[in-house]
Formats: sequence, structure tokens, C-alpha cells
Amino acid sequence: MKSFEIAGIEVPNRYIQAPLAGYTSYPMRHMAYKFGCGLAYTEMVSCNALIYNNEKTIKMLPQFKEEGLVALQLFGGDINTVLSALDIVQVLPMHYDFLDFNFGCPVQKVLKQGAGSKWLERLDEMYELLRLLTSKSIKPVICKIRLGFKDFNYLQVAKLCEDAGVKAIAVHGRTQKEGFAGEVHYSKIREIKNEISIPVIANGNISSDNILEVGNLTASDAFMIGRAAIGNPKIFKDLIDIENGVAPSNKDIHKQAELCLEHLEYEIKDKGEHLACEIMRGISAMYFKGFVDSKTIRTKLVNCSSYEDYCSVLLPLIQSA
Repeated sequence: MKSFEIAGIEVPNRYIQAPLAGYTSYPMRHMAYKFGCGLAYTEMVSCNALIYNNEKTIKMLPQFKEEGLVALQLFGGDINTVLSALDIVQVLPMHYDFLDFNFGCPVQKVLKQGAGSKWLERLDEMYELLRLLTSKSIKPVICKIRLGFKDFNYLQVAKLCEDAGVKAIAVHGRTQKEGFAGEVHYSKIREIKNEISIPVIANGNISSDNILEVGNLTASDAFMIGRAAIGNPKIFKDLIDIENGVAPSNKDIHKQAELCLEHLEYEIKDKGEHLACEIMRGISAMYFKGFVDSKTIRTKLVNCSSYEDYCSVLLPLIQSA
């Protein structure tokens, strides 16, 4: 199994859990680590919220040493605000391995702040921000980009990141304008890989079904898995198995029920029963996606509002194994 390095830190394999708003808090990272994920990201953390000491945002920060490597992802649209947020982050009792900055988010509520992929329209400011971040951060700085805002400018952006001292970049193979729909331009990620010397992480619709093709098309150092990992932490083991020439095992509905219950229990420890049960409605249903006749199970799960409710659905599945 191949590994790779970011700023001299060895990442044990090439399969990375993407940052997903509303999902990749510690419980989901725990499930990813359980199946061999090489590096996991936090959710996007707002720099504006950090400087206003928003309690919910502070709780999103990695509070303790986790089972694997973790990247703390920040987003913001103003250089001074971002640097002030970094000052706060660096004095808090936290444990993270990389500082990631988001230049890729395409959603309007982020763009209105001048954040996310909006930076790709103002490259001089982007370079200034990265030079200041890389000189000030106590952790290696990495970043996540898209291929451009409306138009492609990915080679210019990638070279800018490298010149500013960034140690690795994750590239979603679409522009902001393309959002999450349509073709992922994997060949353009390969162009970036050919242009720069720092590690390149491919992102965009990657799954166990296309990982070999994406590897051939991008020649990337690593691969970032997003929505395909929701309710499917086993995907990281599947990807490792595929790399090792081993056919992945089929998902088992009884094992999925066990994993879903474990995920729920970690969410409850992290957020309390009420919020955890609310969050898990959508996630729990994804644990059973693709199983024949699972509609009844998924319908029951999306209506659960307590730990007891979830147990009434999941325990019979576990016990029938």
C-alpha cells in the first residue's frame, strides 16, 4: 500500500475523508479512521464565527488527539479576519496536524462573504493571504481549490499556492460555476500534477467503482472521498483492498446496522442525544442505501427522534445476523 508525505509528515495511505459541512465532525472521522482512512478533515470552520467566540463553532475544533491525522479547515473572505482567527486557533488546547484553507466551496452563502471559491477571482489577495498563513501557522498549510470560478485558471492558482508555501493542494475537478453537477475534469487535475511538485489530492465523485480510472487519469498523490463515505465508512477499506489487488467484500446489512449504531453513539457523546438523533436521520438512512427492500428501514430511521427509537430499528437487524 502506497503512502505519501505532506511537509515531511507521512500519511499512511492515499485515501482521505473530505470536509463535508454538517457531517465530518469527530464521530464521522472516527468511523473513517476505523476503516483505515489516511487523513480526515474537519467541517469548514468559519473565521468570522471564531473571532466572535461562537460556542458552536469552537466545539467544531478537534479537541483531543484523534486516532488518525486530521486537517483543520478554515474559511473566510477577509485577510485580517482569517489571521485573527488563526491567532485564536493557535492558543486553544487543540490537536490537529495540518491547517487547511478552503478556496473551493461554491455555495452562495459562503461566496457572499467573499470566501470559498470567490478567492479564485482575486488571485493577488489569495497569494497575500497564503504567504501570511504559511509564515504564521505553526502547522503545515494545505488548501482545497477548484479549477476556477467561472473560467478555468487552475494552473495559475496551483502554481500560486506552491509559490506561497502551501505544502499540498486538494483539487475538486470542477469550477464554481459547475457546482457539483456534470463532468469532473480529471485530466485537468493531471495537468496540475504535472505543473507543481507538492502533493496533489484529487477530489470529485470518487468512489470504489472508479478509483482505478481516476488514478490513471489524474496521477494524483492521493484521493479525497466525499459523499460516497456518508453511511459507508467501509469505503476506505475497500479502496485499500482495491489498491492491494483484493476484491472488496460486499456490504452486509447486519454489519451496517452495527456501524450505524456505533456512529449514533459517538454522535450522542459528541453532541447530546437530541441533536445527535436529529443529525443521524439522514446519515443513518445512507447506511442502508443500495440494499434490496431497504426502503422500510430507511423510512423508519428518518423518523427516529431518540436513541431508543434507533435501537428499535437497528437492534433487530443486528440480532438477526
